[in-house]
Amino acid sequence: MTKLLYLVIILLLWPTFASAKQKLDLYTWRQQEQLLWEKINNQNLLSDIQVNVKVIDFDTYQSHVQLAMQNQRVDLFQWMPGPAALAPLIEHNLISAQSNELTSINSNALPAATGADGNIYGVPFAMQLEGVLVNKKLLEKHGLNSQPRSVAQLESVFAQLKRQNITPLQMASDQWYLSQVVAEVMAAGLLKASRAQALIAGQACFTDPDYVNILSTLKSWHAQGFINQDVLTQDYHGMGTSKALGNSALALDGGWRAGPNSVFYQIDKSYQVGFWAIPGQSGKFYGFADGTYQINTTSEHAALAQKVLDFTTTKTFANLFANTLNEIPAYDGQVQISSANLKAQAQLLNEQSYDASLFTASSLNQGSPSYQQLVAEAIKQVFSGVSAQQAAQHIQQGLNSWQYIGTQNCVDLTLQN
Repeated sequence: MTKLLYLVIILLLWPTFASAKQKLDLYTWRQQEQLLWEKINNQNLLSDIQVNVKVIDFDTYQSHVQLAMQNQRVDLFQWMPGPAALAPLIEHNLISAQSNELTSINSNALPAATGADGNIYGVPFAMQLEGVLVNKKLLEKHGLNSQPRSVAQLESVFAQLKRQNITPLQMASDQWYLSQVVAEVMAAGLLKASRAQALIAGQACFTDPDYVNILSTLKSWHAQGFINQDVLTQDYHGMGTSKALGNSALALDGGWRAGPNSVFYQIDKSYQVGFWAIPGQSGKFYGFADGTYQINTTSEHAALAQKVLDFTTTKTFANLFANTLNEIPAYDGQVQISSANLKAQAQLLNEQSYDASLFTASSLNQGSPSYQQLVAEAIKQVFSGVSAQQAAQHIQQGLNSWQYIGTQNCVDLTLQN
């Protein structure tokens, strides 16, 4: 009788057992991912899978996740973009190349997922507009809301703000910020895309005058007090808070700061964000592929994790991503965007994006020290008093040290003497 009772209970509970979802852990530094994946879980869009988001502080994220992966506690994770970031994961066989072509993903986002070997790893998740992020209310208050059309006009805005005791341009010294945002936004504005492509191909040198101009412009702005004087000790979080409080009017920053959950709107509900490009030789915005979703190859649930990655390439996911996170997805197709602000960003990305990316270029970042590391060091050098020419030479020497693609064309004569 007891056995029969157990059998009846099992039969009654069988639908519950059969419908139980496999839980997969997704590690990320992006707190906003929690809301996105909660919606996906609640709408049952992955049927037999539930994705649980685990948020790790960005400062310790890489070391934390790599250790957790080796202990098989990670199924899915987000990772920083480009070959330099992907290299340690590839080297330790923690990720593997995608077997399917990502035909539904924006081609401009694919460099974020491309390893030094040319293979695609994971799936890019967002395209971010990067440029001069503007406090529109503050500028209008001082009659400076007209967008500059030249570097001279931009510097005139800086000078007028400084006379009002407002720091014109707020910046930070985080390595990722200097290499990913500052260097790329300045290049997109001041350097012709054809010259950037020549740098990537090793046909132009970082000691050439047009590239040195990027570093000399930053040095000049800092020397004139247009950039916060504590830039070398300011971190990205502090930079955002200072700008949100109205202590500065502009910042080199990304579209992720323009959403309703950003620090600006947390401090001032009526904050108004605008975007300008640096109005130089090129005058473009940098369209940055923010990173990738990846599978931990050591996970026992790798096959199910691939189903999640496949889902992130769909239009359904792209629509959810855009309207939940207020960010532009890496999807290459029509996306239903409800936010007027995000639509404006998407239009700027479509119409005024720079056609090169030194930050994600495999040819510049597959060796050590990478361009990403070197350009951040060079920017800090010019803020510390080093000449723009010397800082540019630091980049060139560093790349030459591992015989990068342009070594033969860009031999540093000071090393030969």
